[in-house]
Amino acid sequence: MTLTELLPEYLTSSSPTHLLLIAVPPLLVLYTIYVVIYRLYLGPLASIPGPRLAALTQWYEFYYDIILPGQYTFKICELHKEYGPIIRINPWEVHISDPDFHRELLPAGTNRRRDRTHFWCDQFGAPGSVVSTVPHELHKLRRSAVNHYFSTASVRNLQPVIEERVDALLARLREHGKTKKQTPIDMLHPFAALAYDIINEYAFAKAEHAVEHPTFRFDVTEGLTTGVQYGKLFQHIPILLTTLERLPPKFLAAISPAYRSFLATRVSIAKQITDISHNLHSSEKPIPRIADEGHVLIQAGAVTVAWALAIATFHLLQQRDTTLRKLQAELRAAIPDPSESTPLATLERLPYLKAVVKECFRLSLGSSSRITRVAPDEALKFTPSNICLQAYHHNNSPEEEEVVVKKYKKEWILPPGTEISMTSYQISANEEIFPDARSFRPERWLENKELDRYLTSFGAGPRACLGMQLAYAEMYLALAKMWRVWEGGEQVGSDGLRLGEDDKVMAASEKEKGSAGGQLLTVGRMRLAEGVTQRDAELGVDWFIPAPYIGSQGVRVYFESH
Repeated sequence: MTLTELLPEYLTSSSPTHLLLIAVPPLLVLYTIYVVIYRLYLGPLASIPGPRLAALTQWYEFYYDIILPGQYTFKICELHKEYGPIIRINPWEVHISDPDFHRELLPAGTNRRRDRTHFWCDQFGAPGSVVSTVPHELHKLRRSAVNHYFSTASVRNLQPVIEERVDALLARLREHGKTKKQTPIDMLHPFAALAYDIINEYAFAKAEHAVEHPTFRFDVTEGLTTGVQYGKLFQHIPILLTTLERLPPKFLAAISPAYRSFLATRVSIAKQITDISHNLHSSEKPIPRIADEGHVLIQAGAVTVAWALAIATFHLLQQRDTTLRKLQAELRAAIPDPSESTPLATLERLPYLKAVVKECFRLSLGSSSRITRVAPDEALKFTPSNICLQAYHHNNSPEEEEVVVKKYKKEWILPPGTEISMTSYQISANEEIFPDARSFRPERWLENKELDRYLTSFGAGPRACLGMQLAYAEMYLALAKMWRVWEGGEQVGSDGLRLGEDDKVMAASEKEKGSAGGQLLTVGRMRLAEGVTQRDAELGVDWFIPAPYIGSQGVRVYFESH
């Protein structure tokens, strides 16, 4: 018997199918070898420091994003400590940790083109929205059609709507303090209801009254946050969203009630769409695209503002004898009668309130994920700044400085088309810029006006957050109206509400006036629930929108009305 007779028939056949079966395995091996060699040694990013596995495959990122989950932002921070201020975090992308490079990556004006990437945009599941638009020119077209809706003037015209919703929330919380003072509230829910109501009124001229709902429309908040959590999966597996949308609702409810709530929210938004984009080109007007716009607007606008207000609540209650007392002194001087409207422009001129708002946005981050850009027309040069290199100093000796400069102070040329990213979290947590960065200290903004250039929560340049002015207005009005009439008390223990000697207040009812100029004092006091810590009010998981550690019960607060 010959060797040919011993071989399987498909190896000796001359048909095209059989020849293909023979050729495919070695070709795949050769292609894999080529990809490995190219990515590690021949590609334009081969010289960028970083873990080899990250340079080889995006499965490295998938592990930290999906399996852990939401931890790649923290891993990137660790990699910078190990490899330096510029690292390669996947086969196609470079990440830079230098606060002064932020304005180069996100330049002002529209002359220097900056594209987004499909990978970054896929997480929103809304390809027609402004935020998910990849090309620079198309983004400019889409954004120009809606820019005036979110201008400073337009937002100030919205003040009566914002105030009415804030007043409704405060009335609801006061009622809770009378009837359910032994039941704490996770403050993310009422604040999300507030922001959800405001954005619906503004964008769709529809009153949702989530603030008055018994659960603050918890289903909507859950749907929005679930959508954000699934966004990481959509990034890595773009076809997943389309597949899930085609599944029967009952099947979705069985496998994930929260995700069904997310899809229900998307459907609800689509039904609310009104044509607010009459000046768009006809090809830019289909309902699915406008629905995408509405979905992102509500998802980003509601949850991010709610998180910022929850963080403010935690820190102000925790620092009730210092920070809160300063804020309330300023508010009582500026707002003698809280039942009357105070112009937004007046609130924006209050120094300490402005500092509190900035500190809230610094710690709340806006987005916790990295922002990725592509400069299609120019090579970008990166040389670590002095403030960047300070992070690699330990004893500040001349000898150490020489070593650091020699190791890291070099010029990197990133060719056109390179995916480059930075993370707001790294800037906000930079100890060289913000000493004791985890601490809530509004005074830092009063002491150093140069810090404003490092407040990156809303991005920068022509692709900065569309709703930035609206978010600021909500923060100013909500903080001013809430803390003008609510006091802070000592943290609540398991035995329920406790009144410390330093927590006693003069006012007994909303109508009662104090002796200082006839000012209204307080309607009640708020206290942090037992077990609430700073971990409940800081980034623990990156879902694009920040979230505390998995298992956190949130910033829970007791209300006790007079």
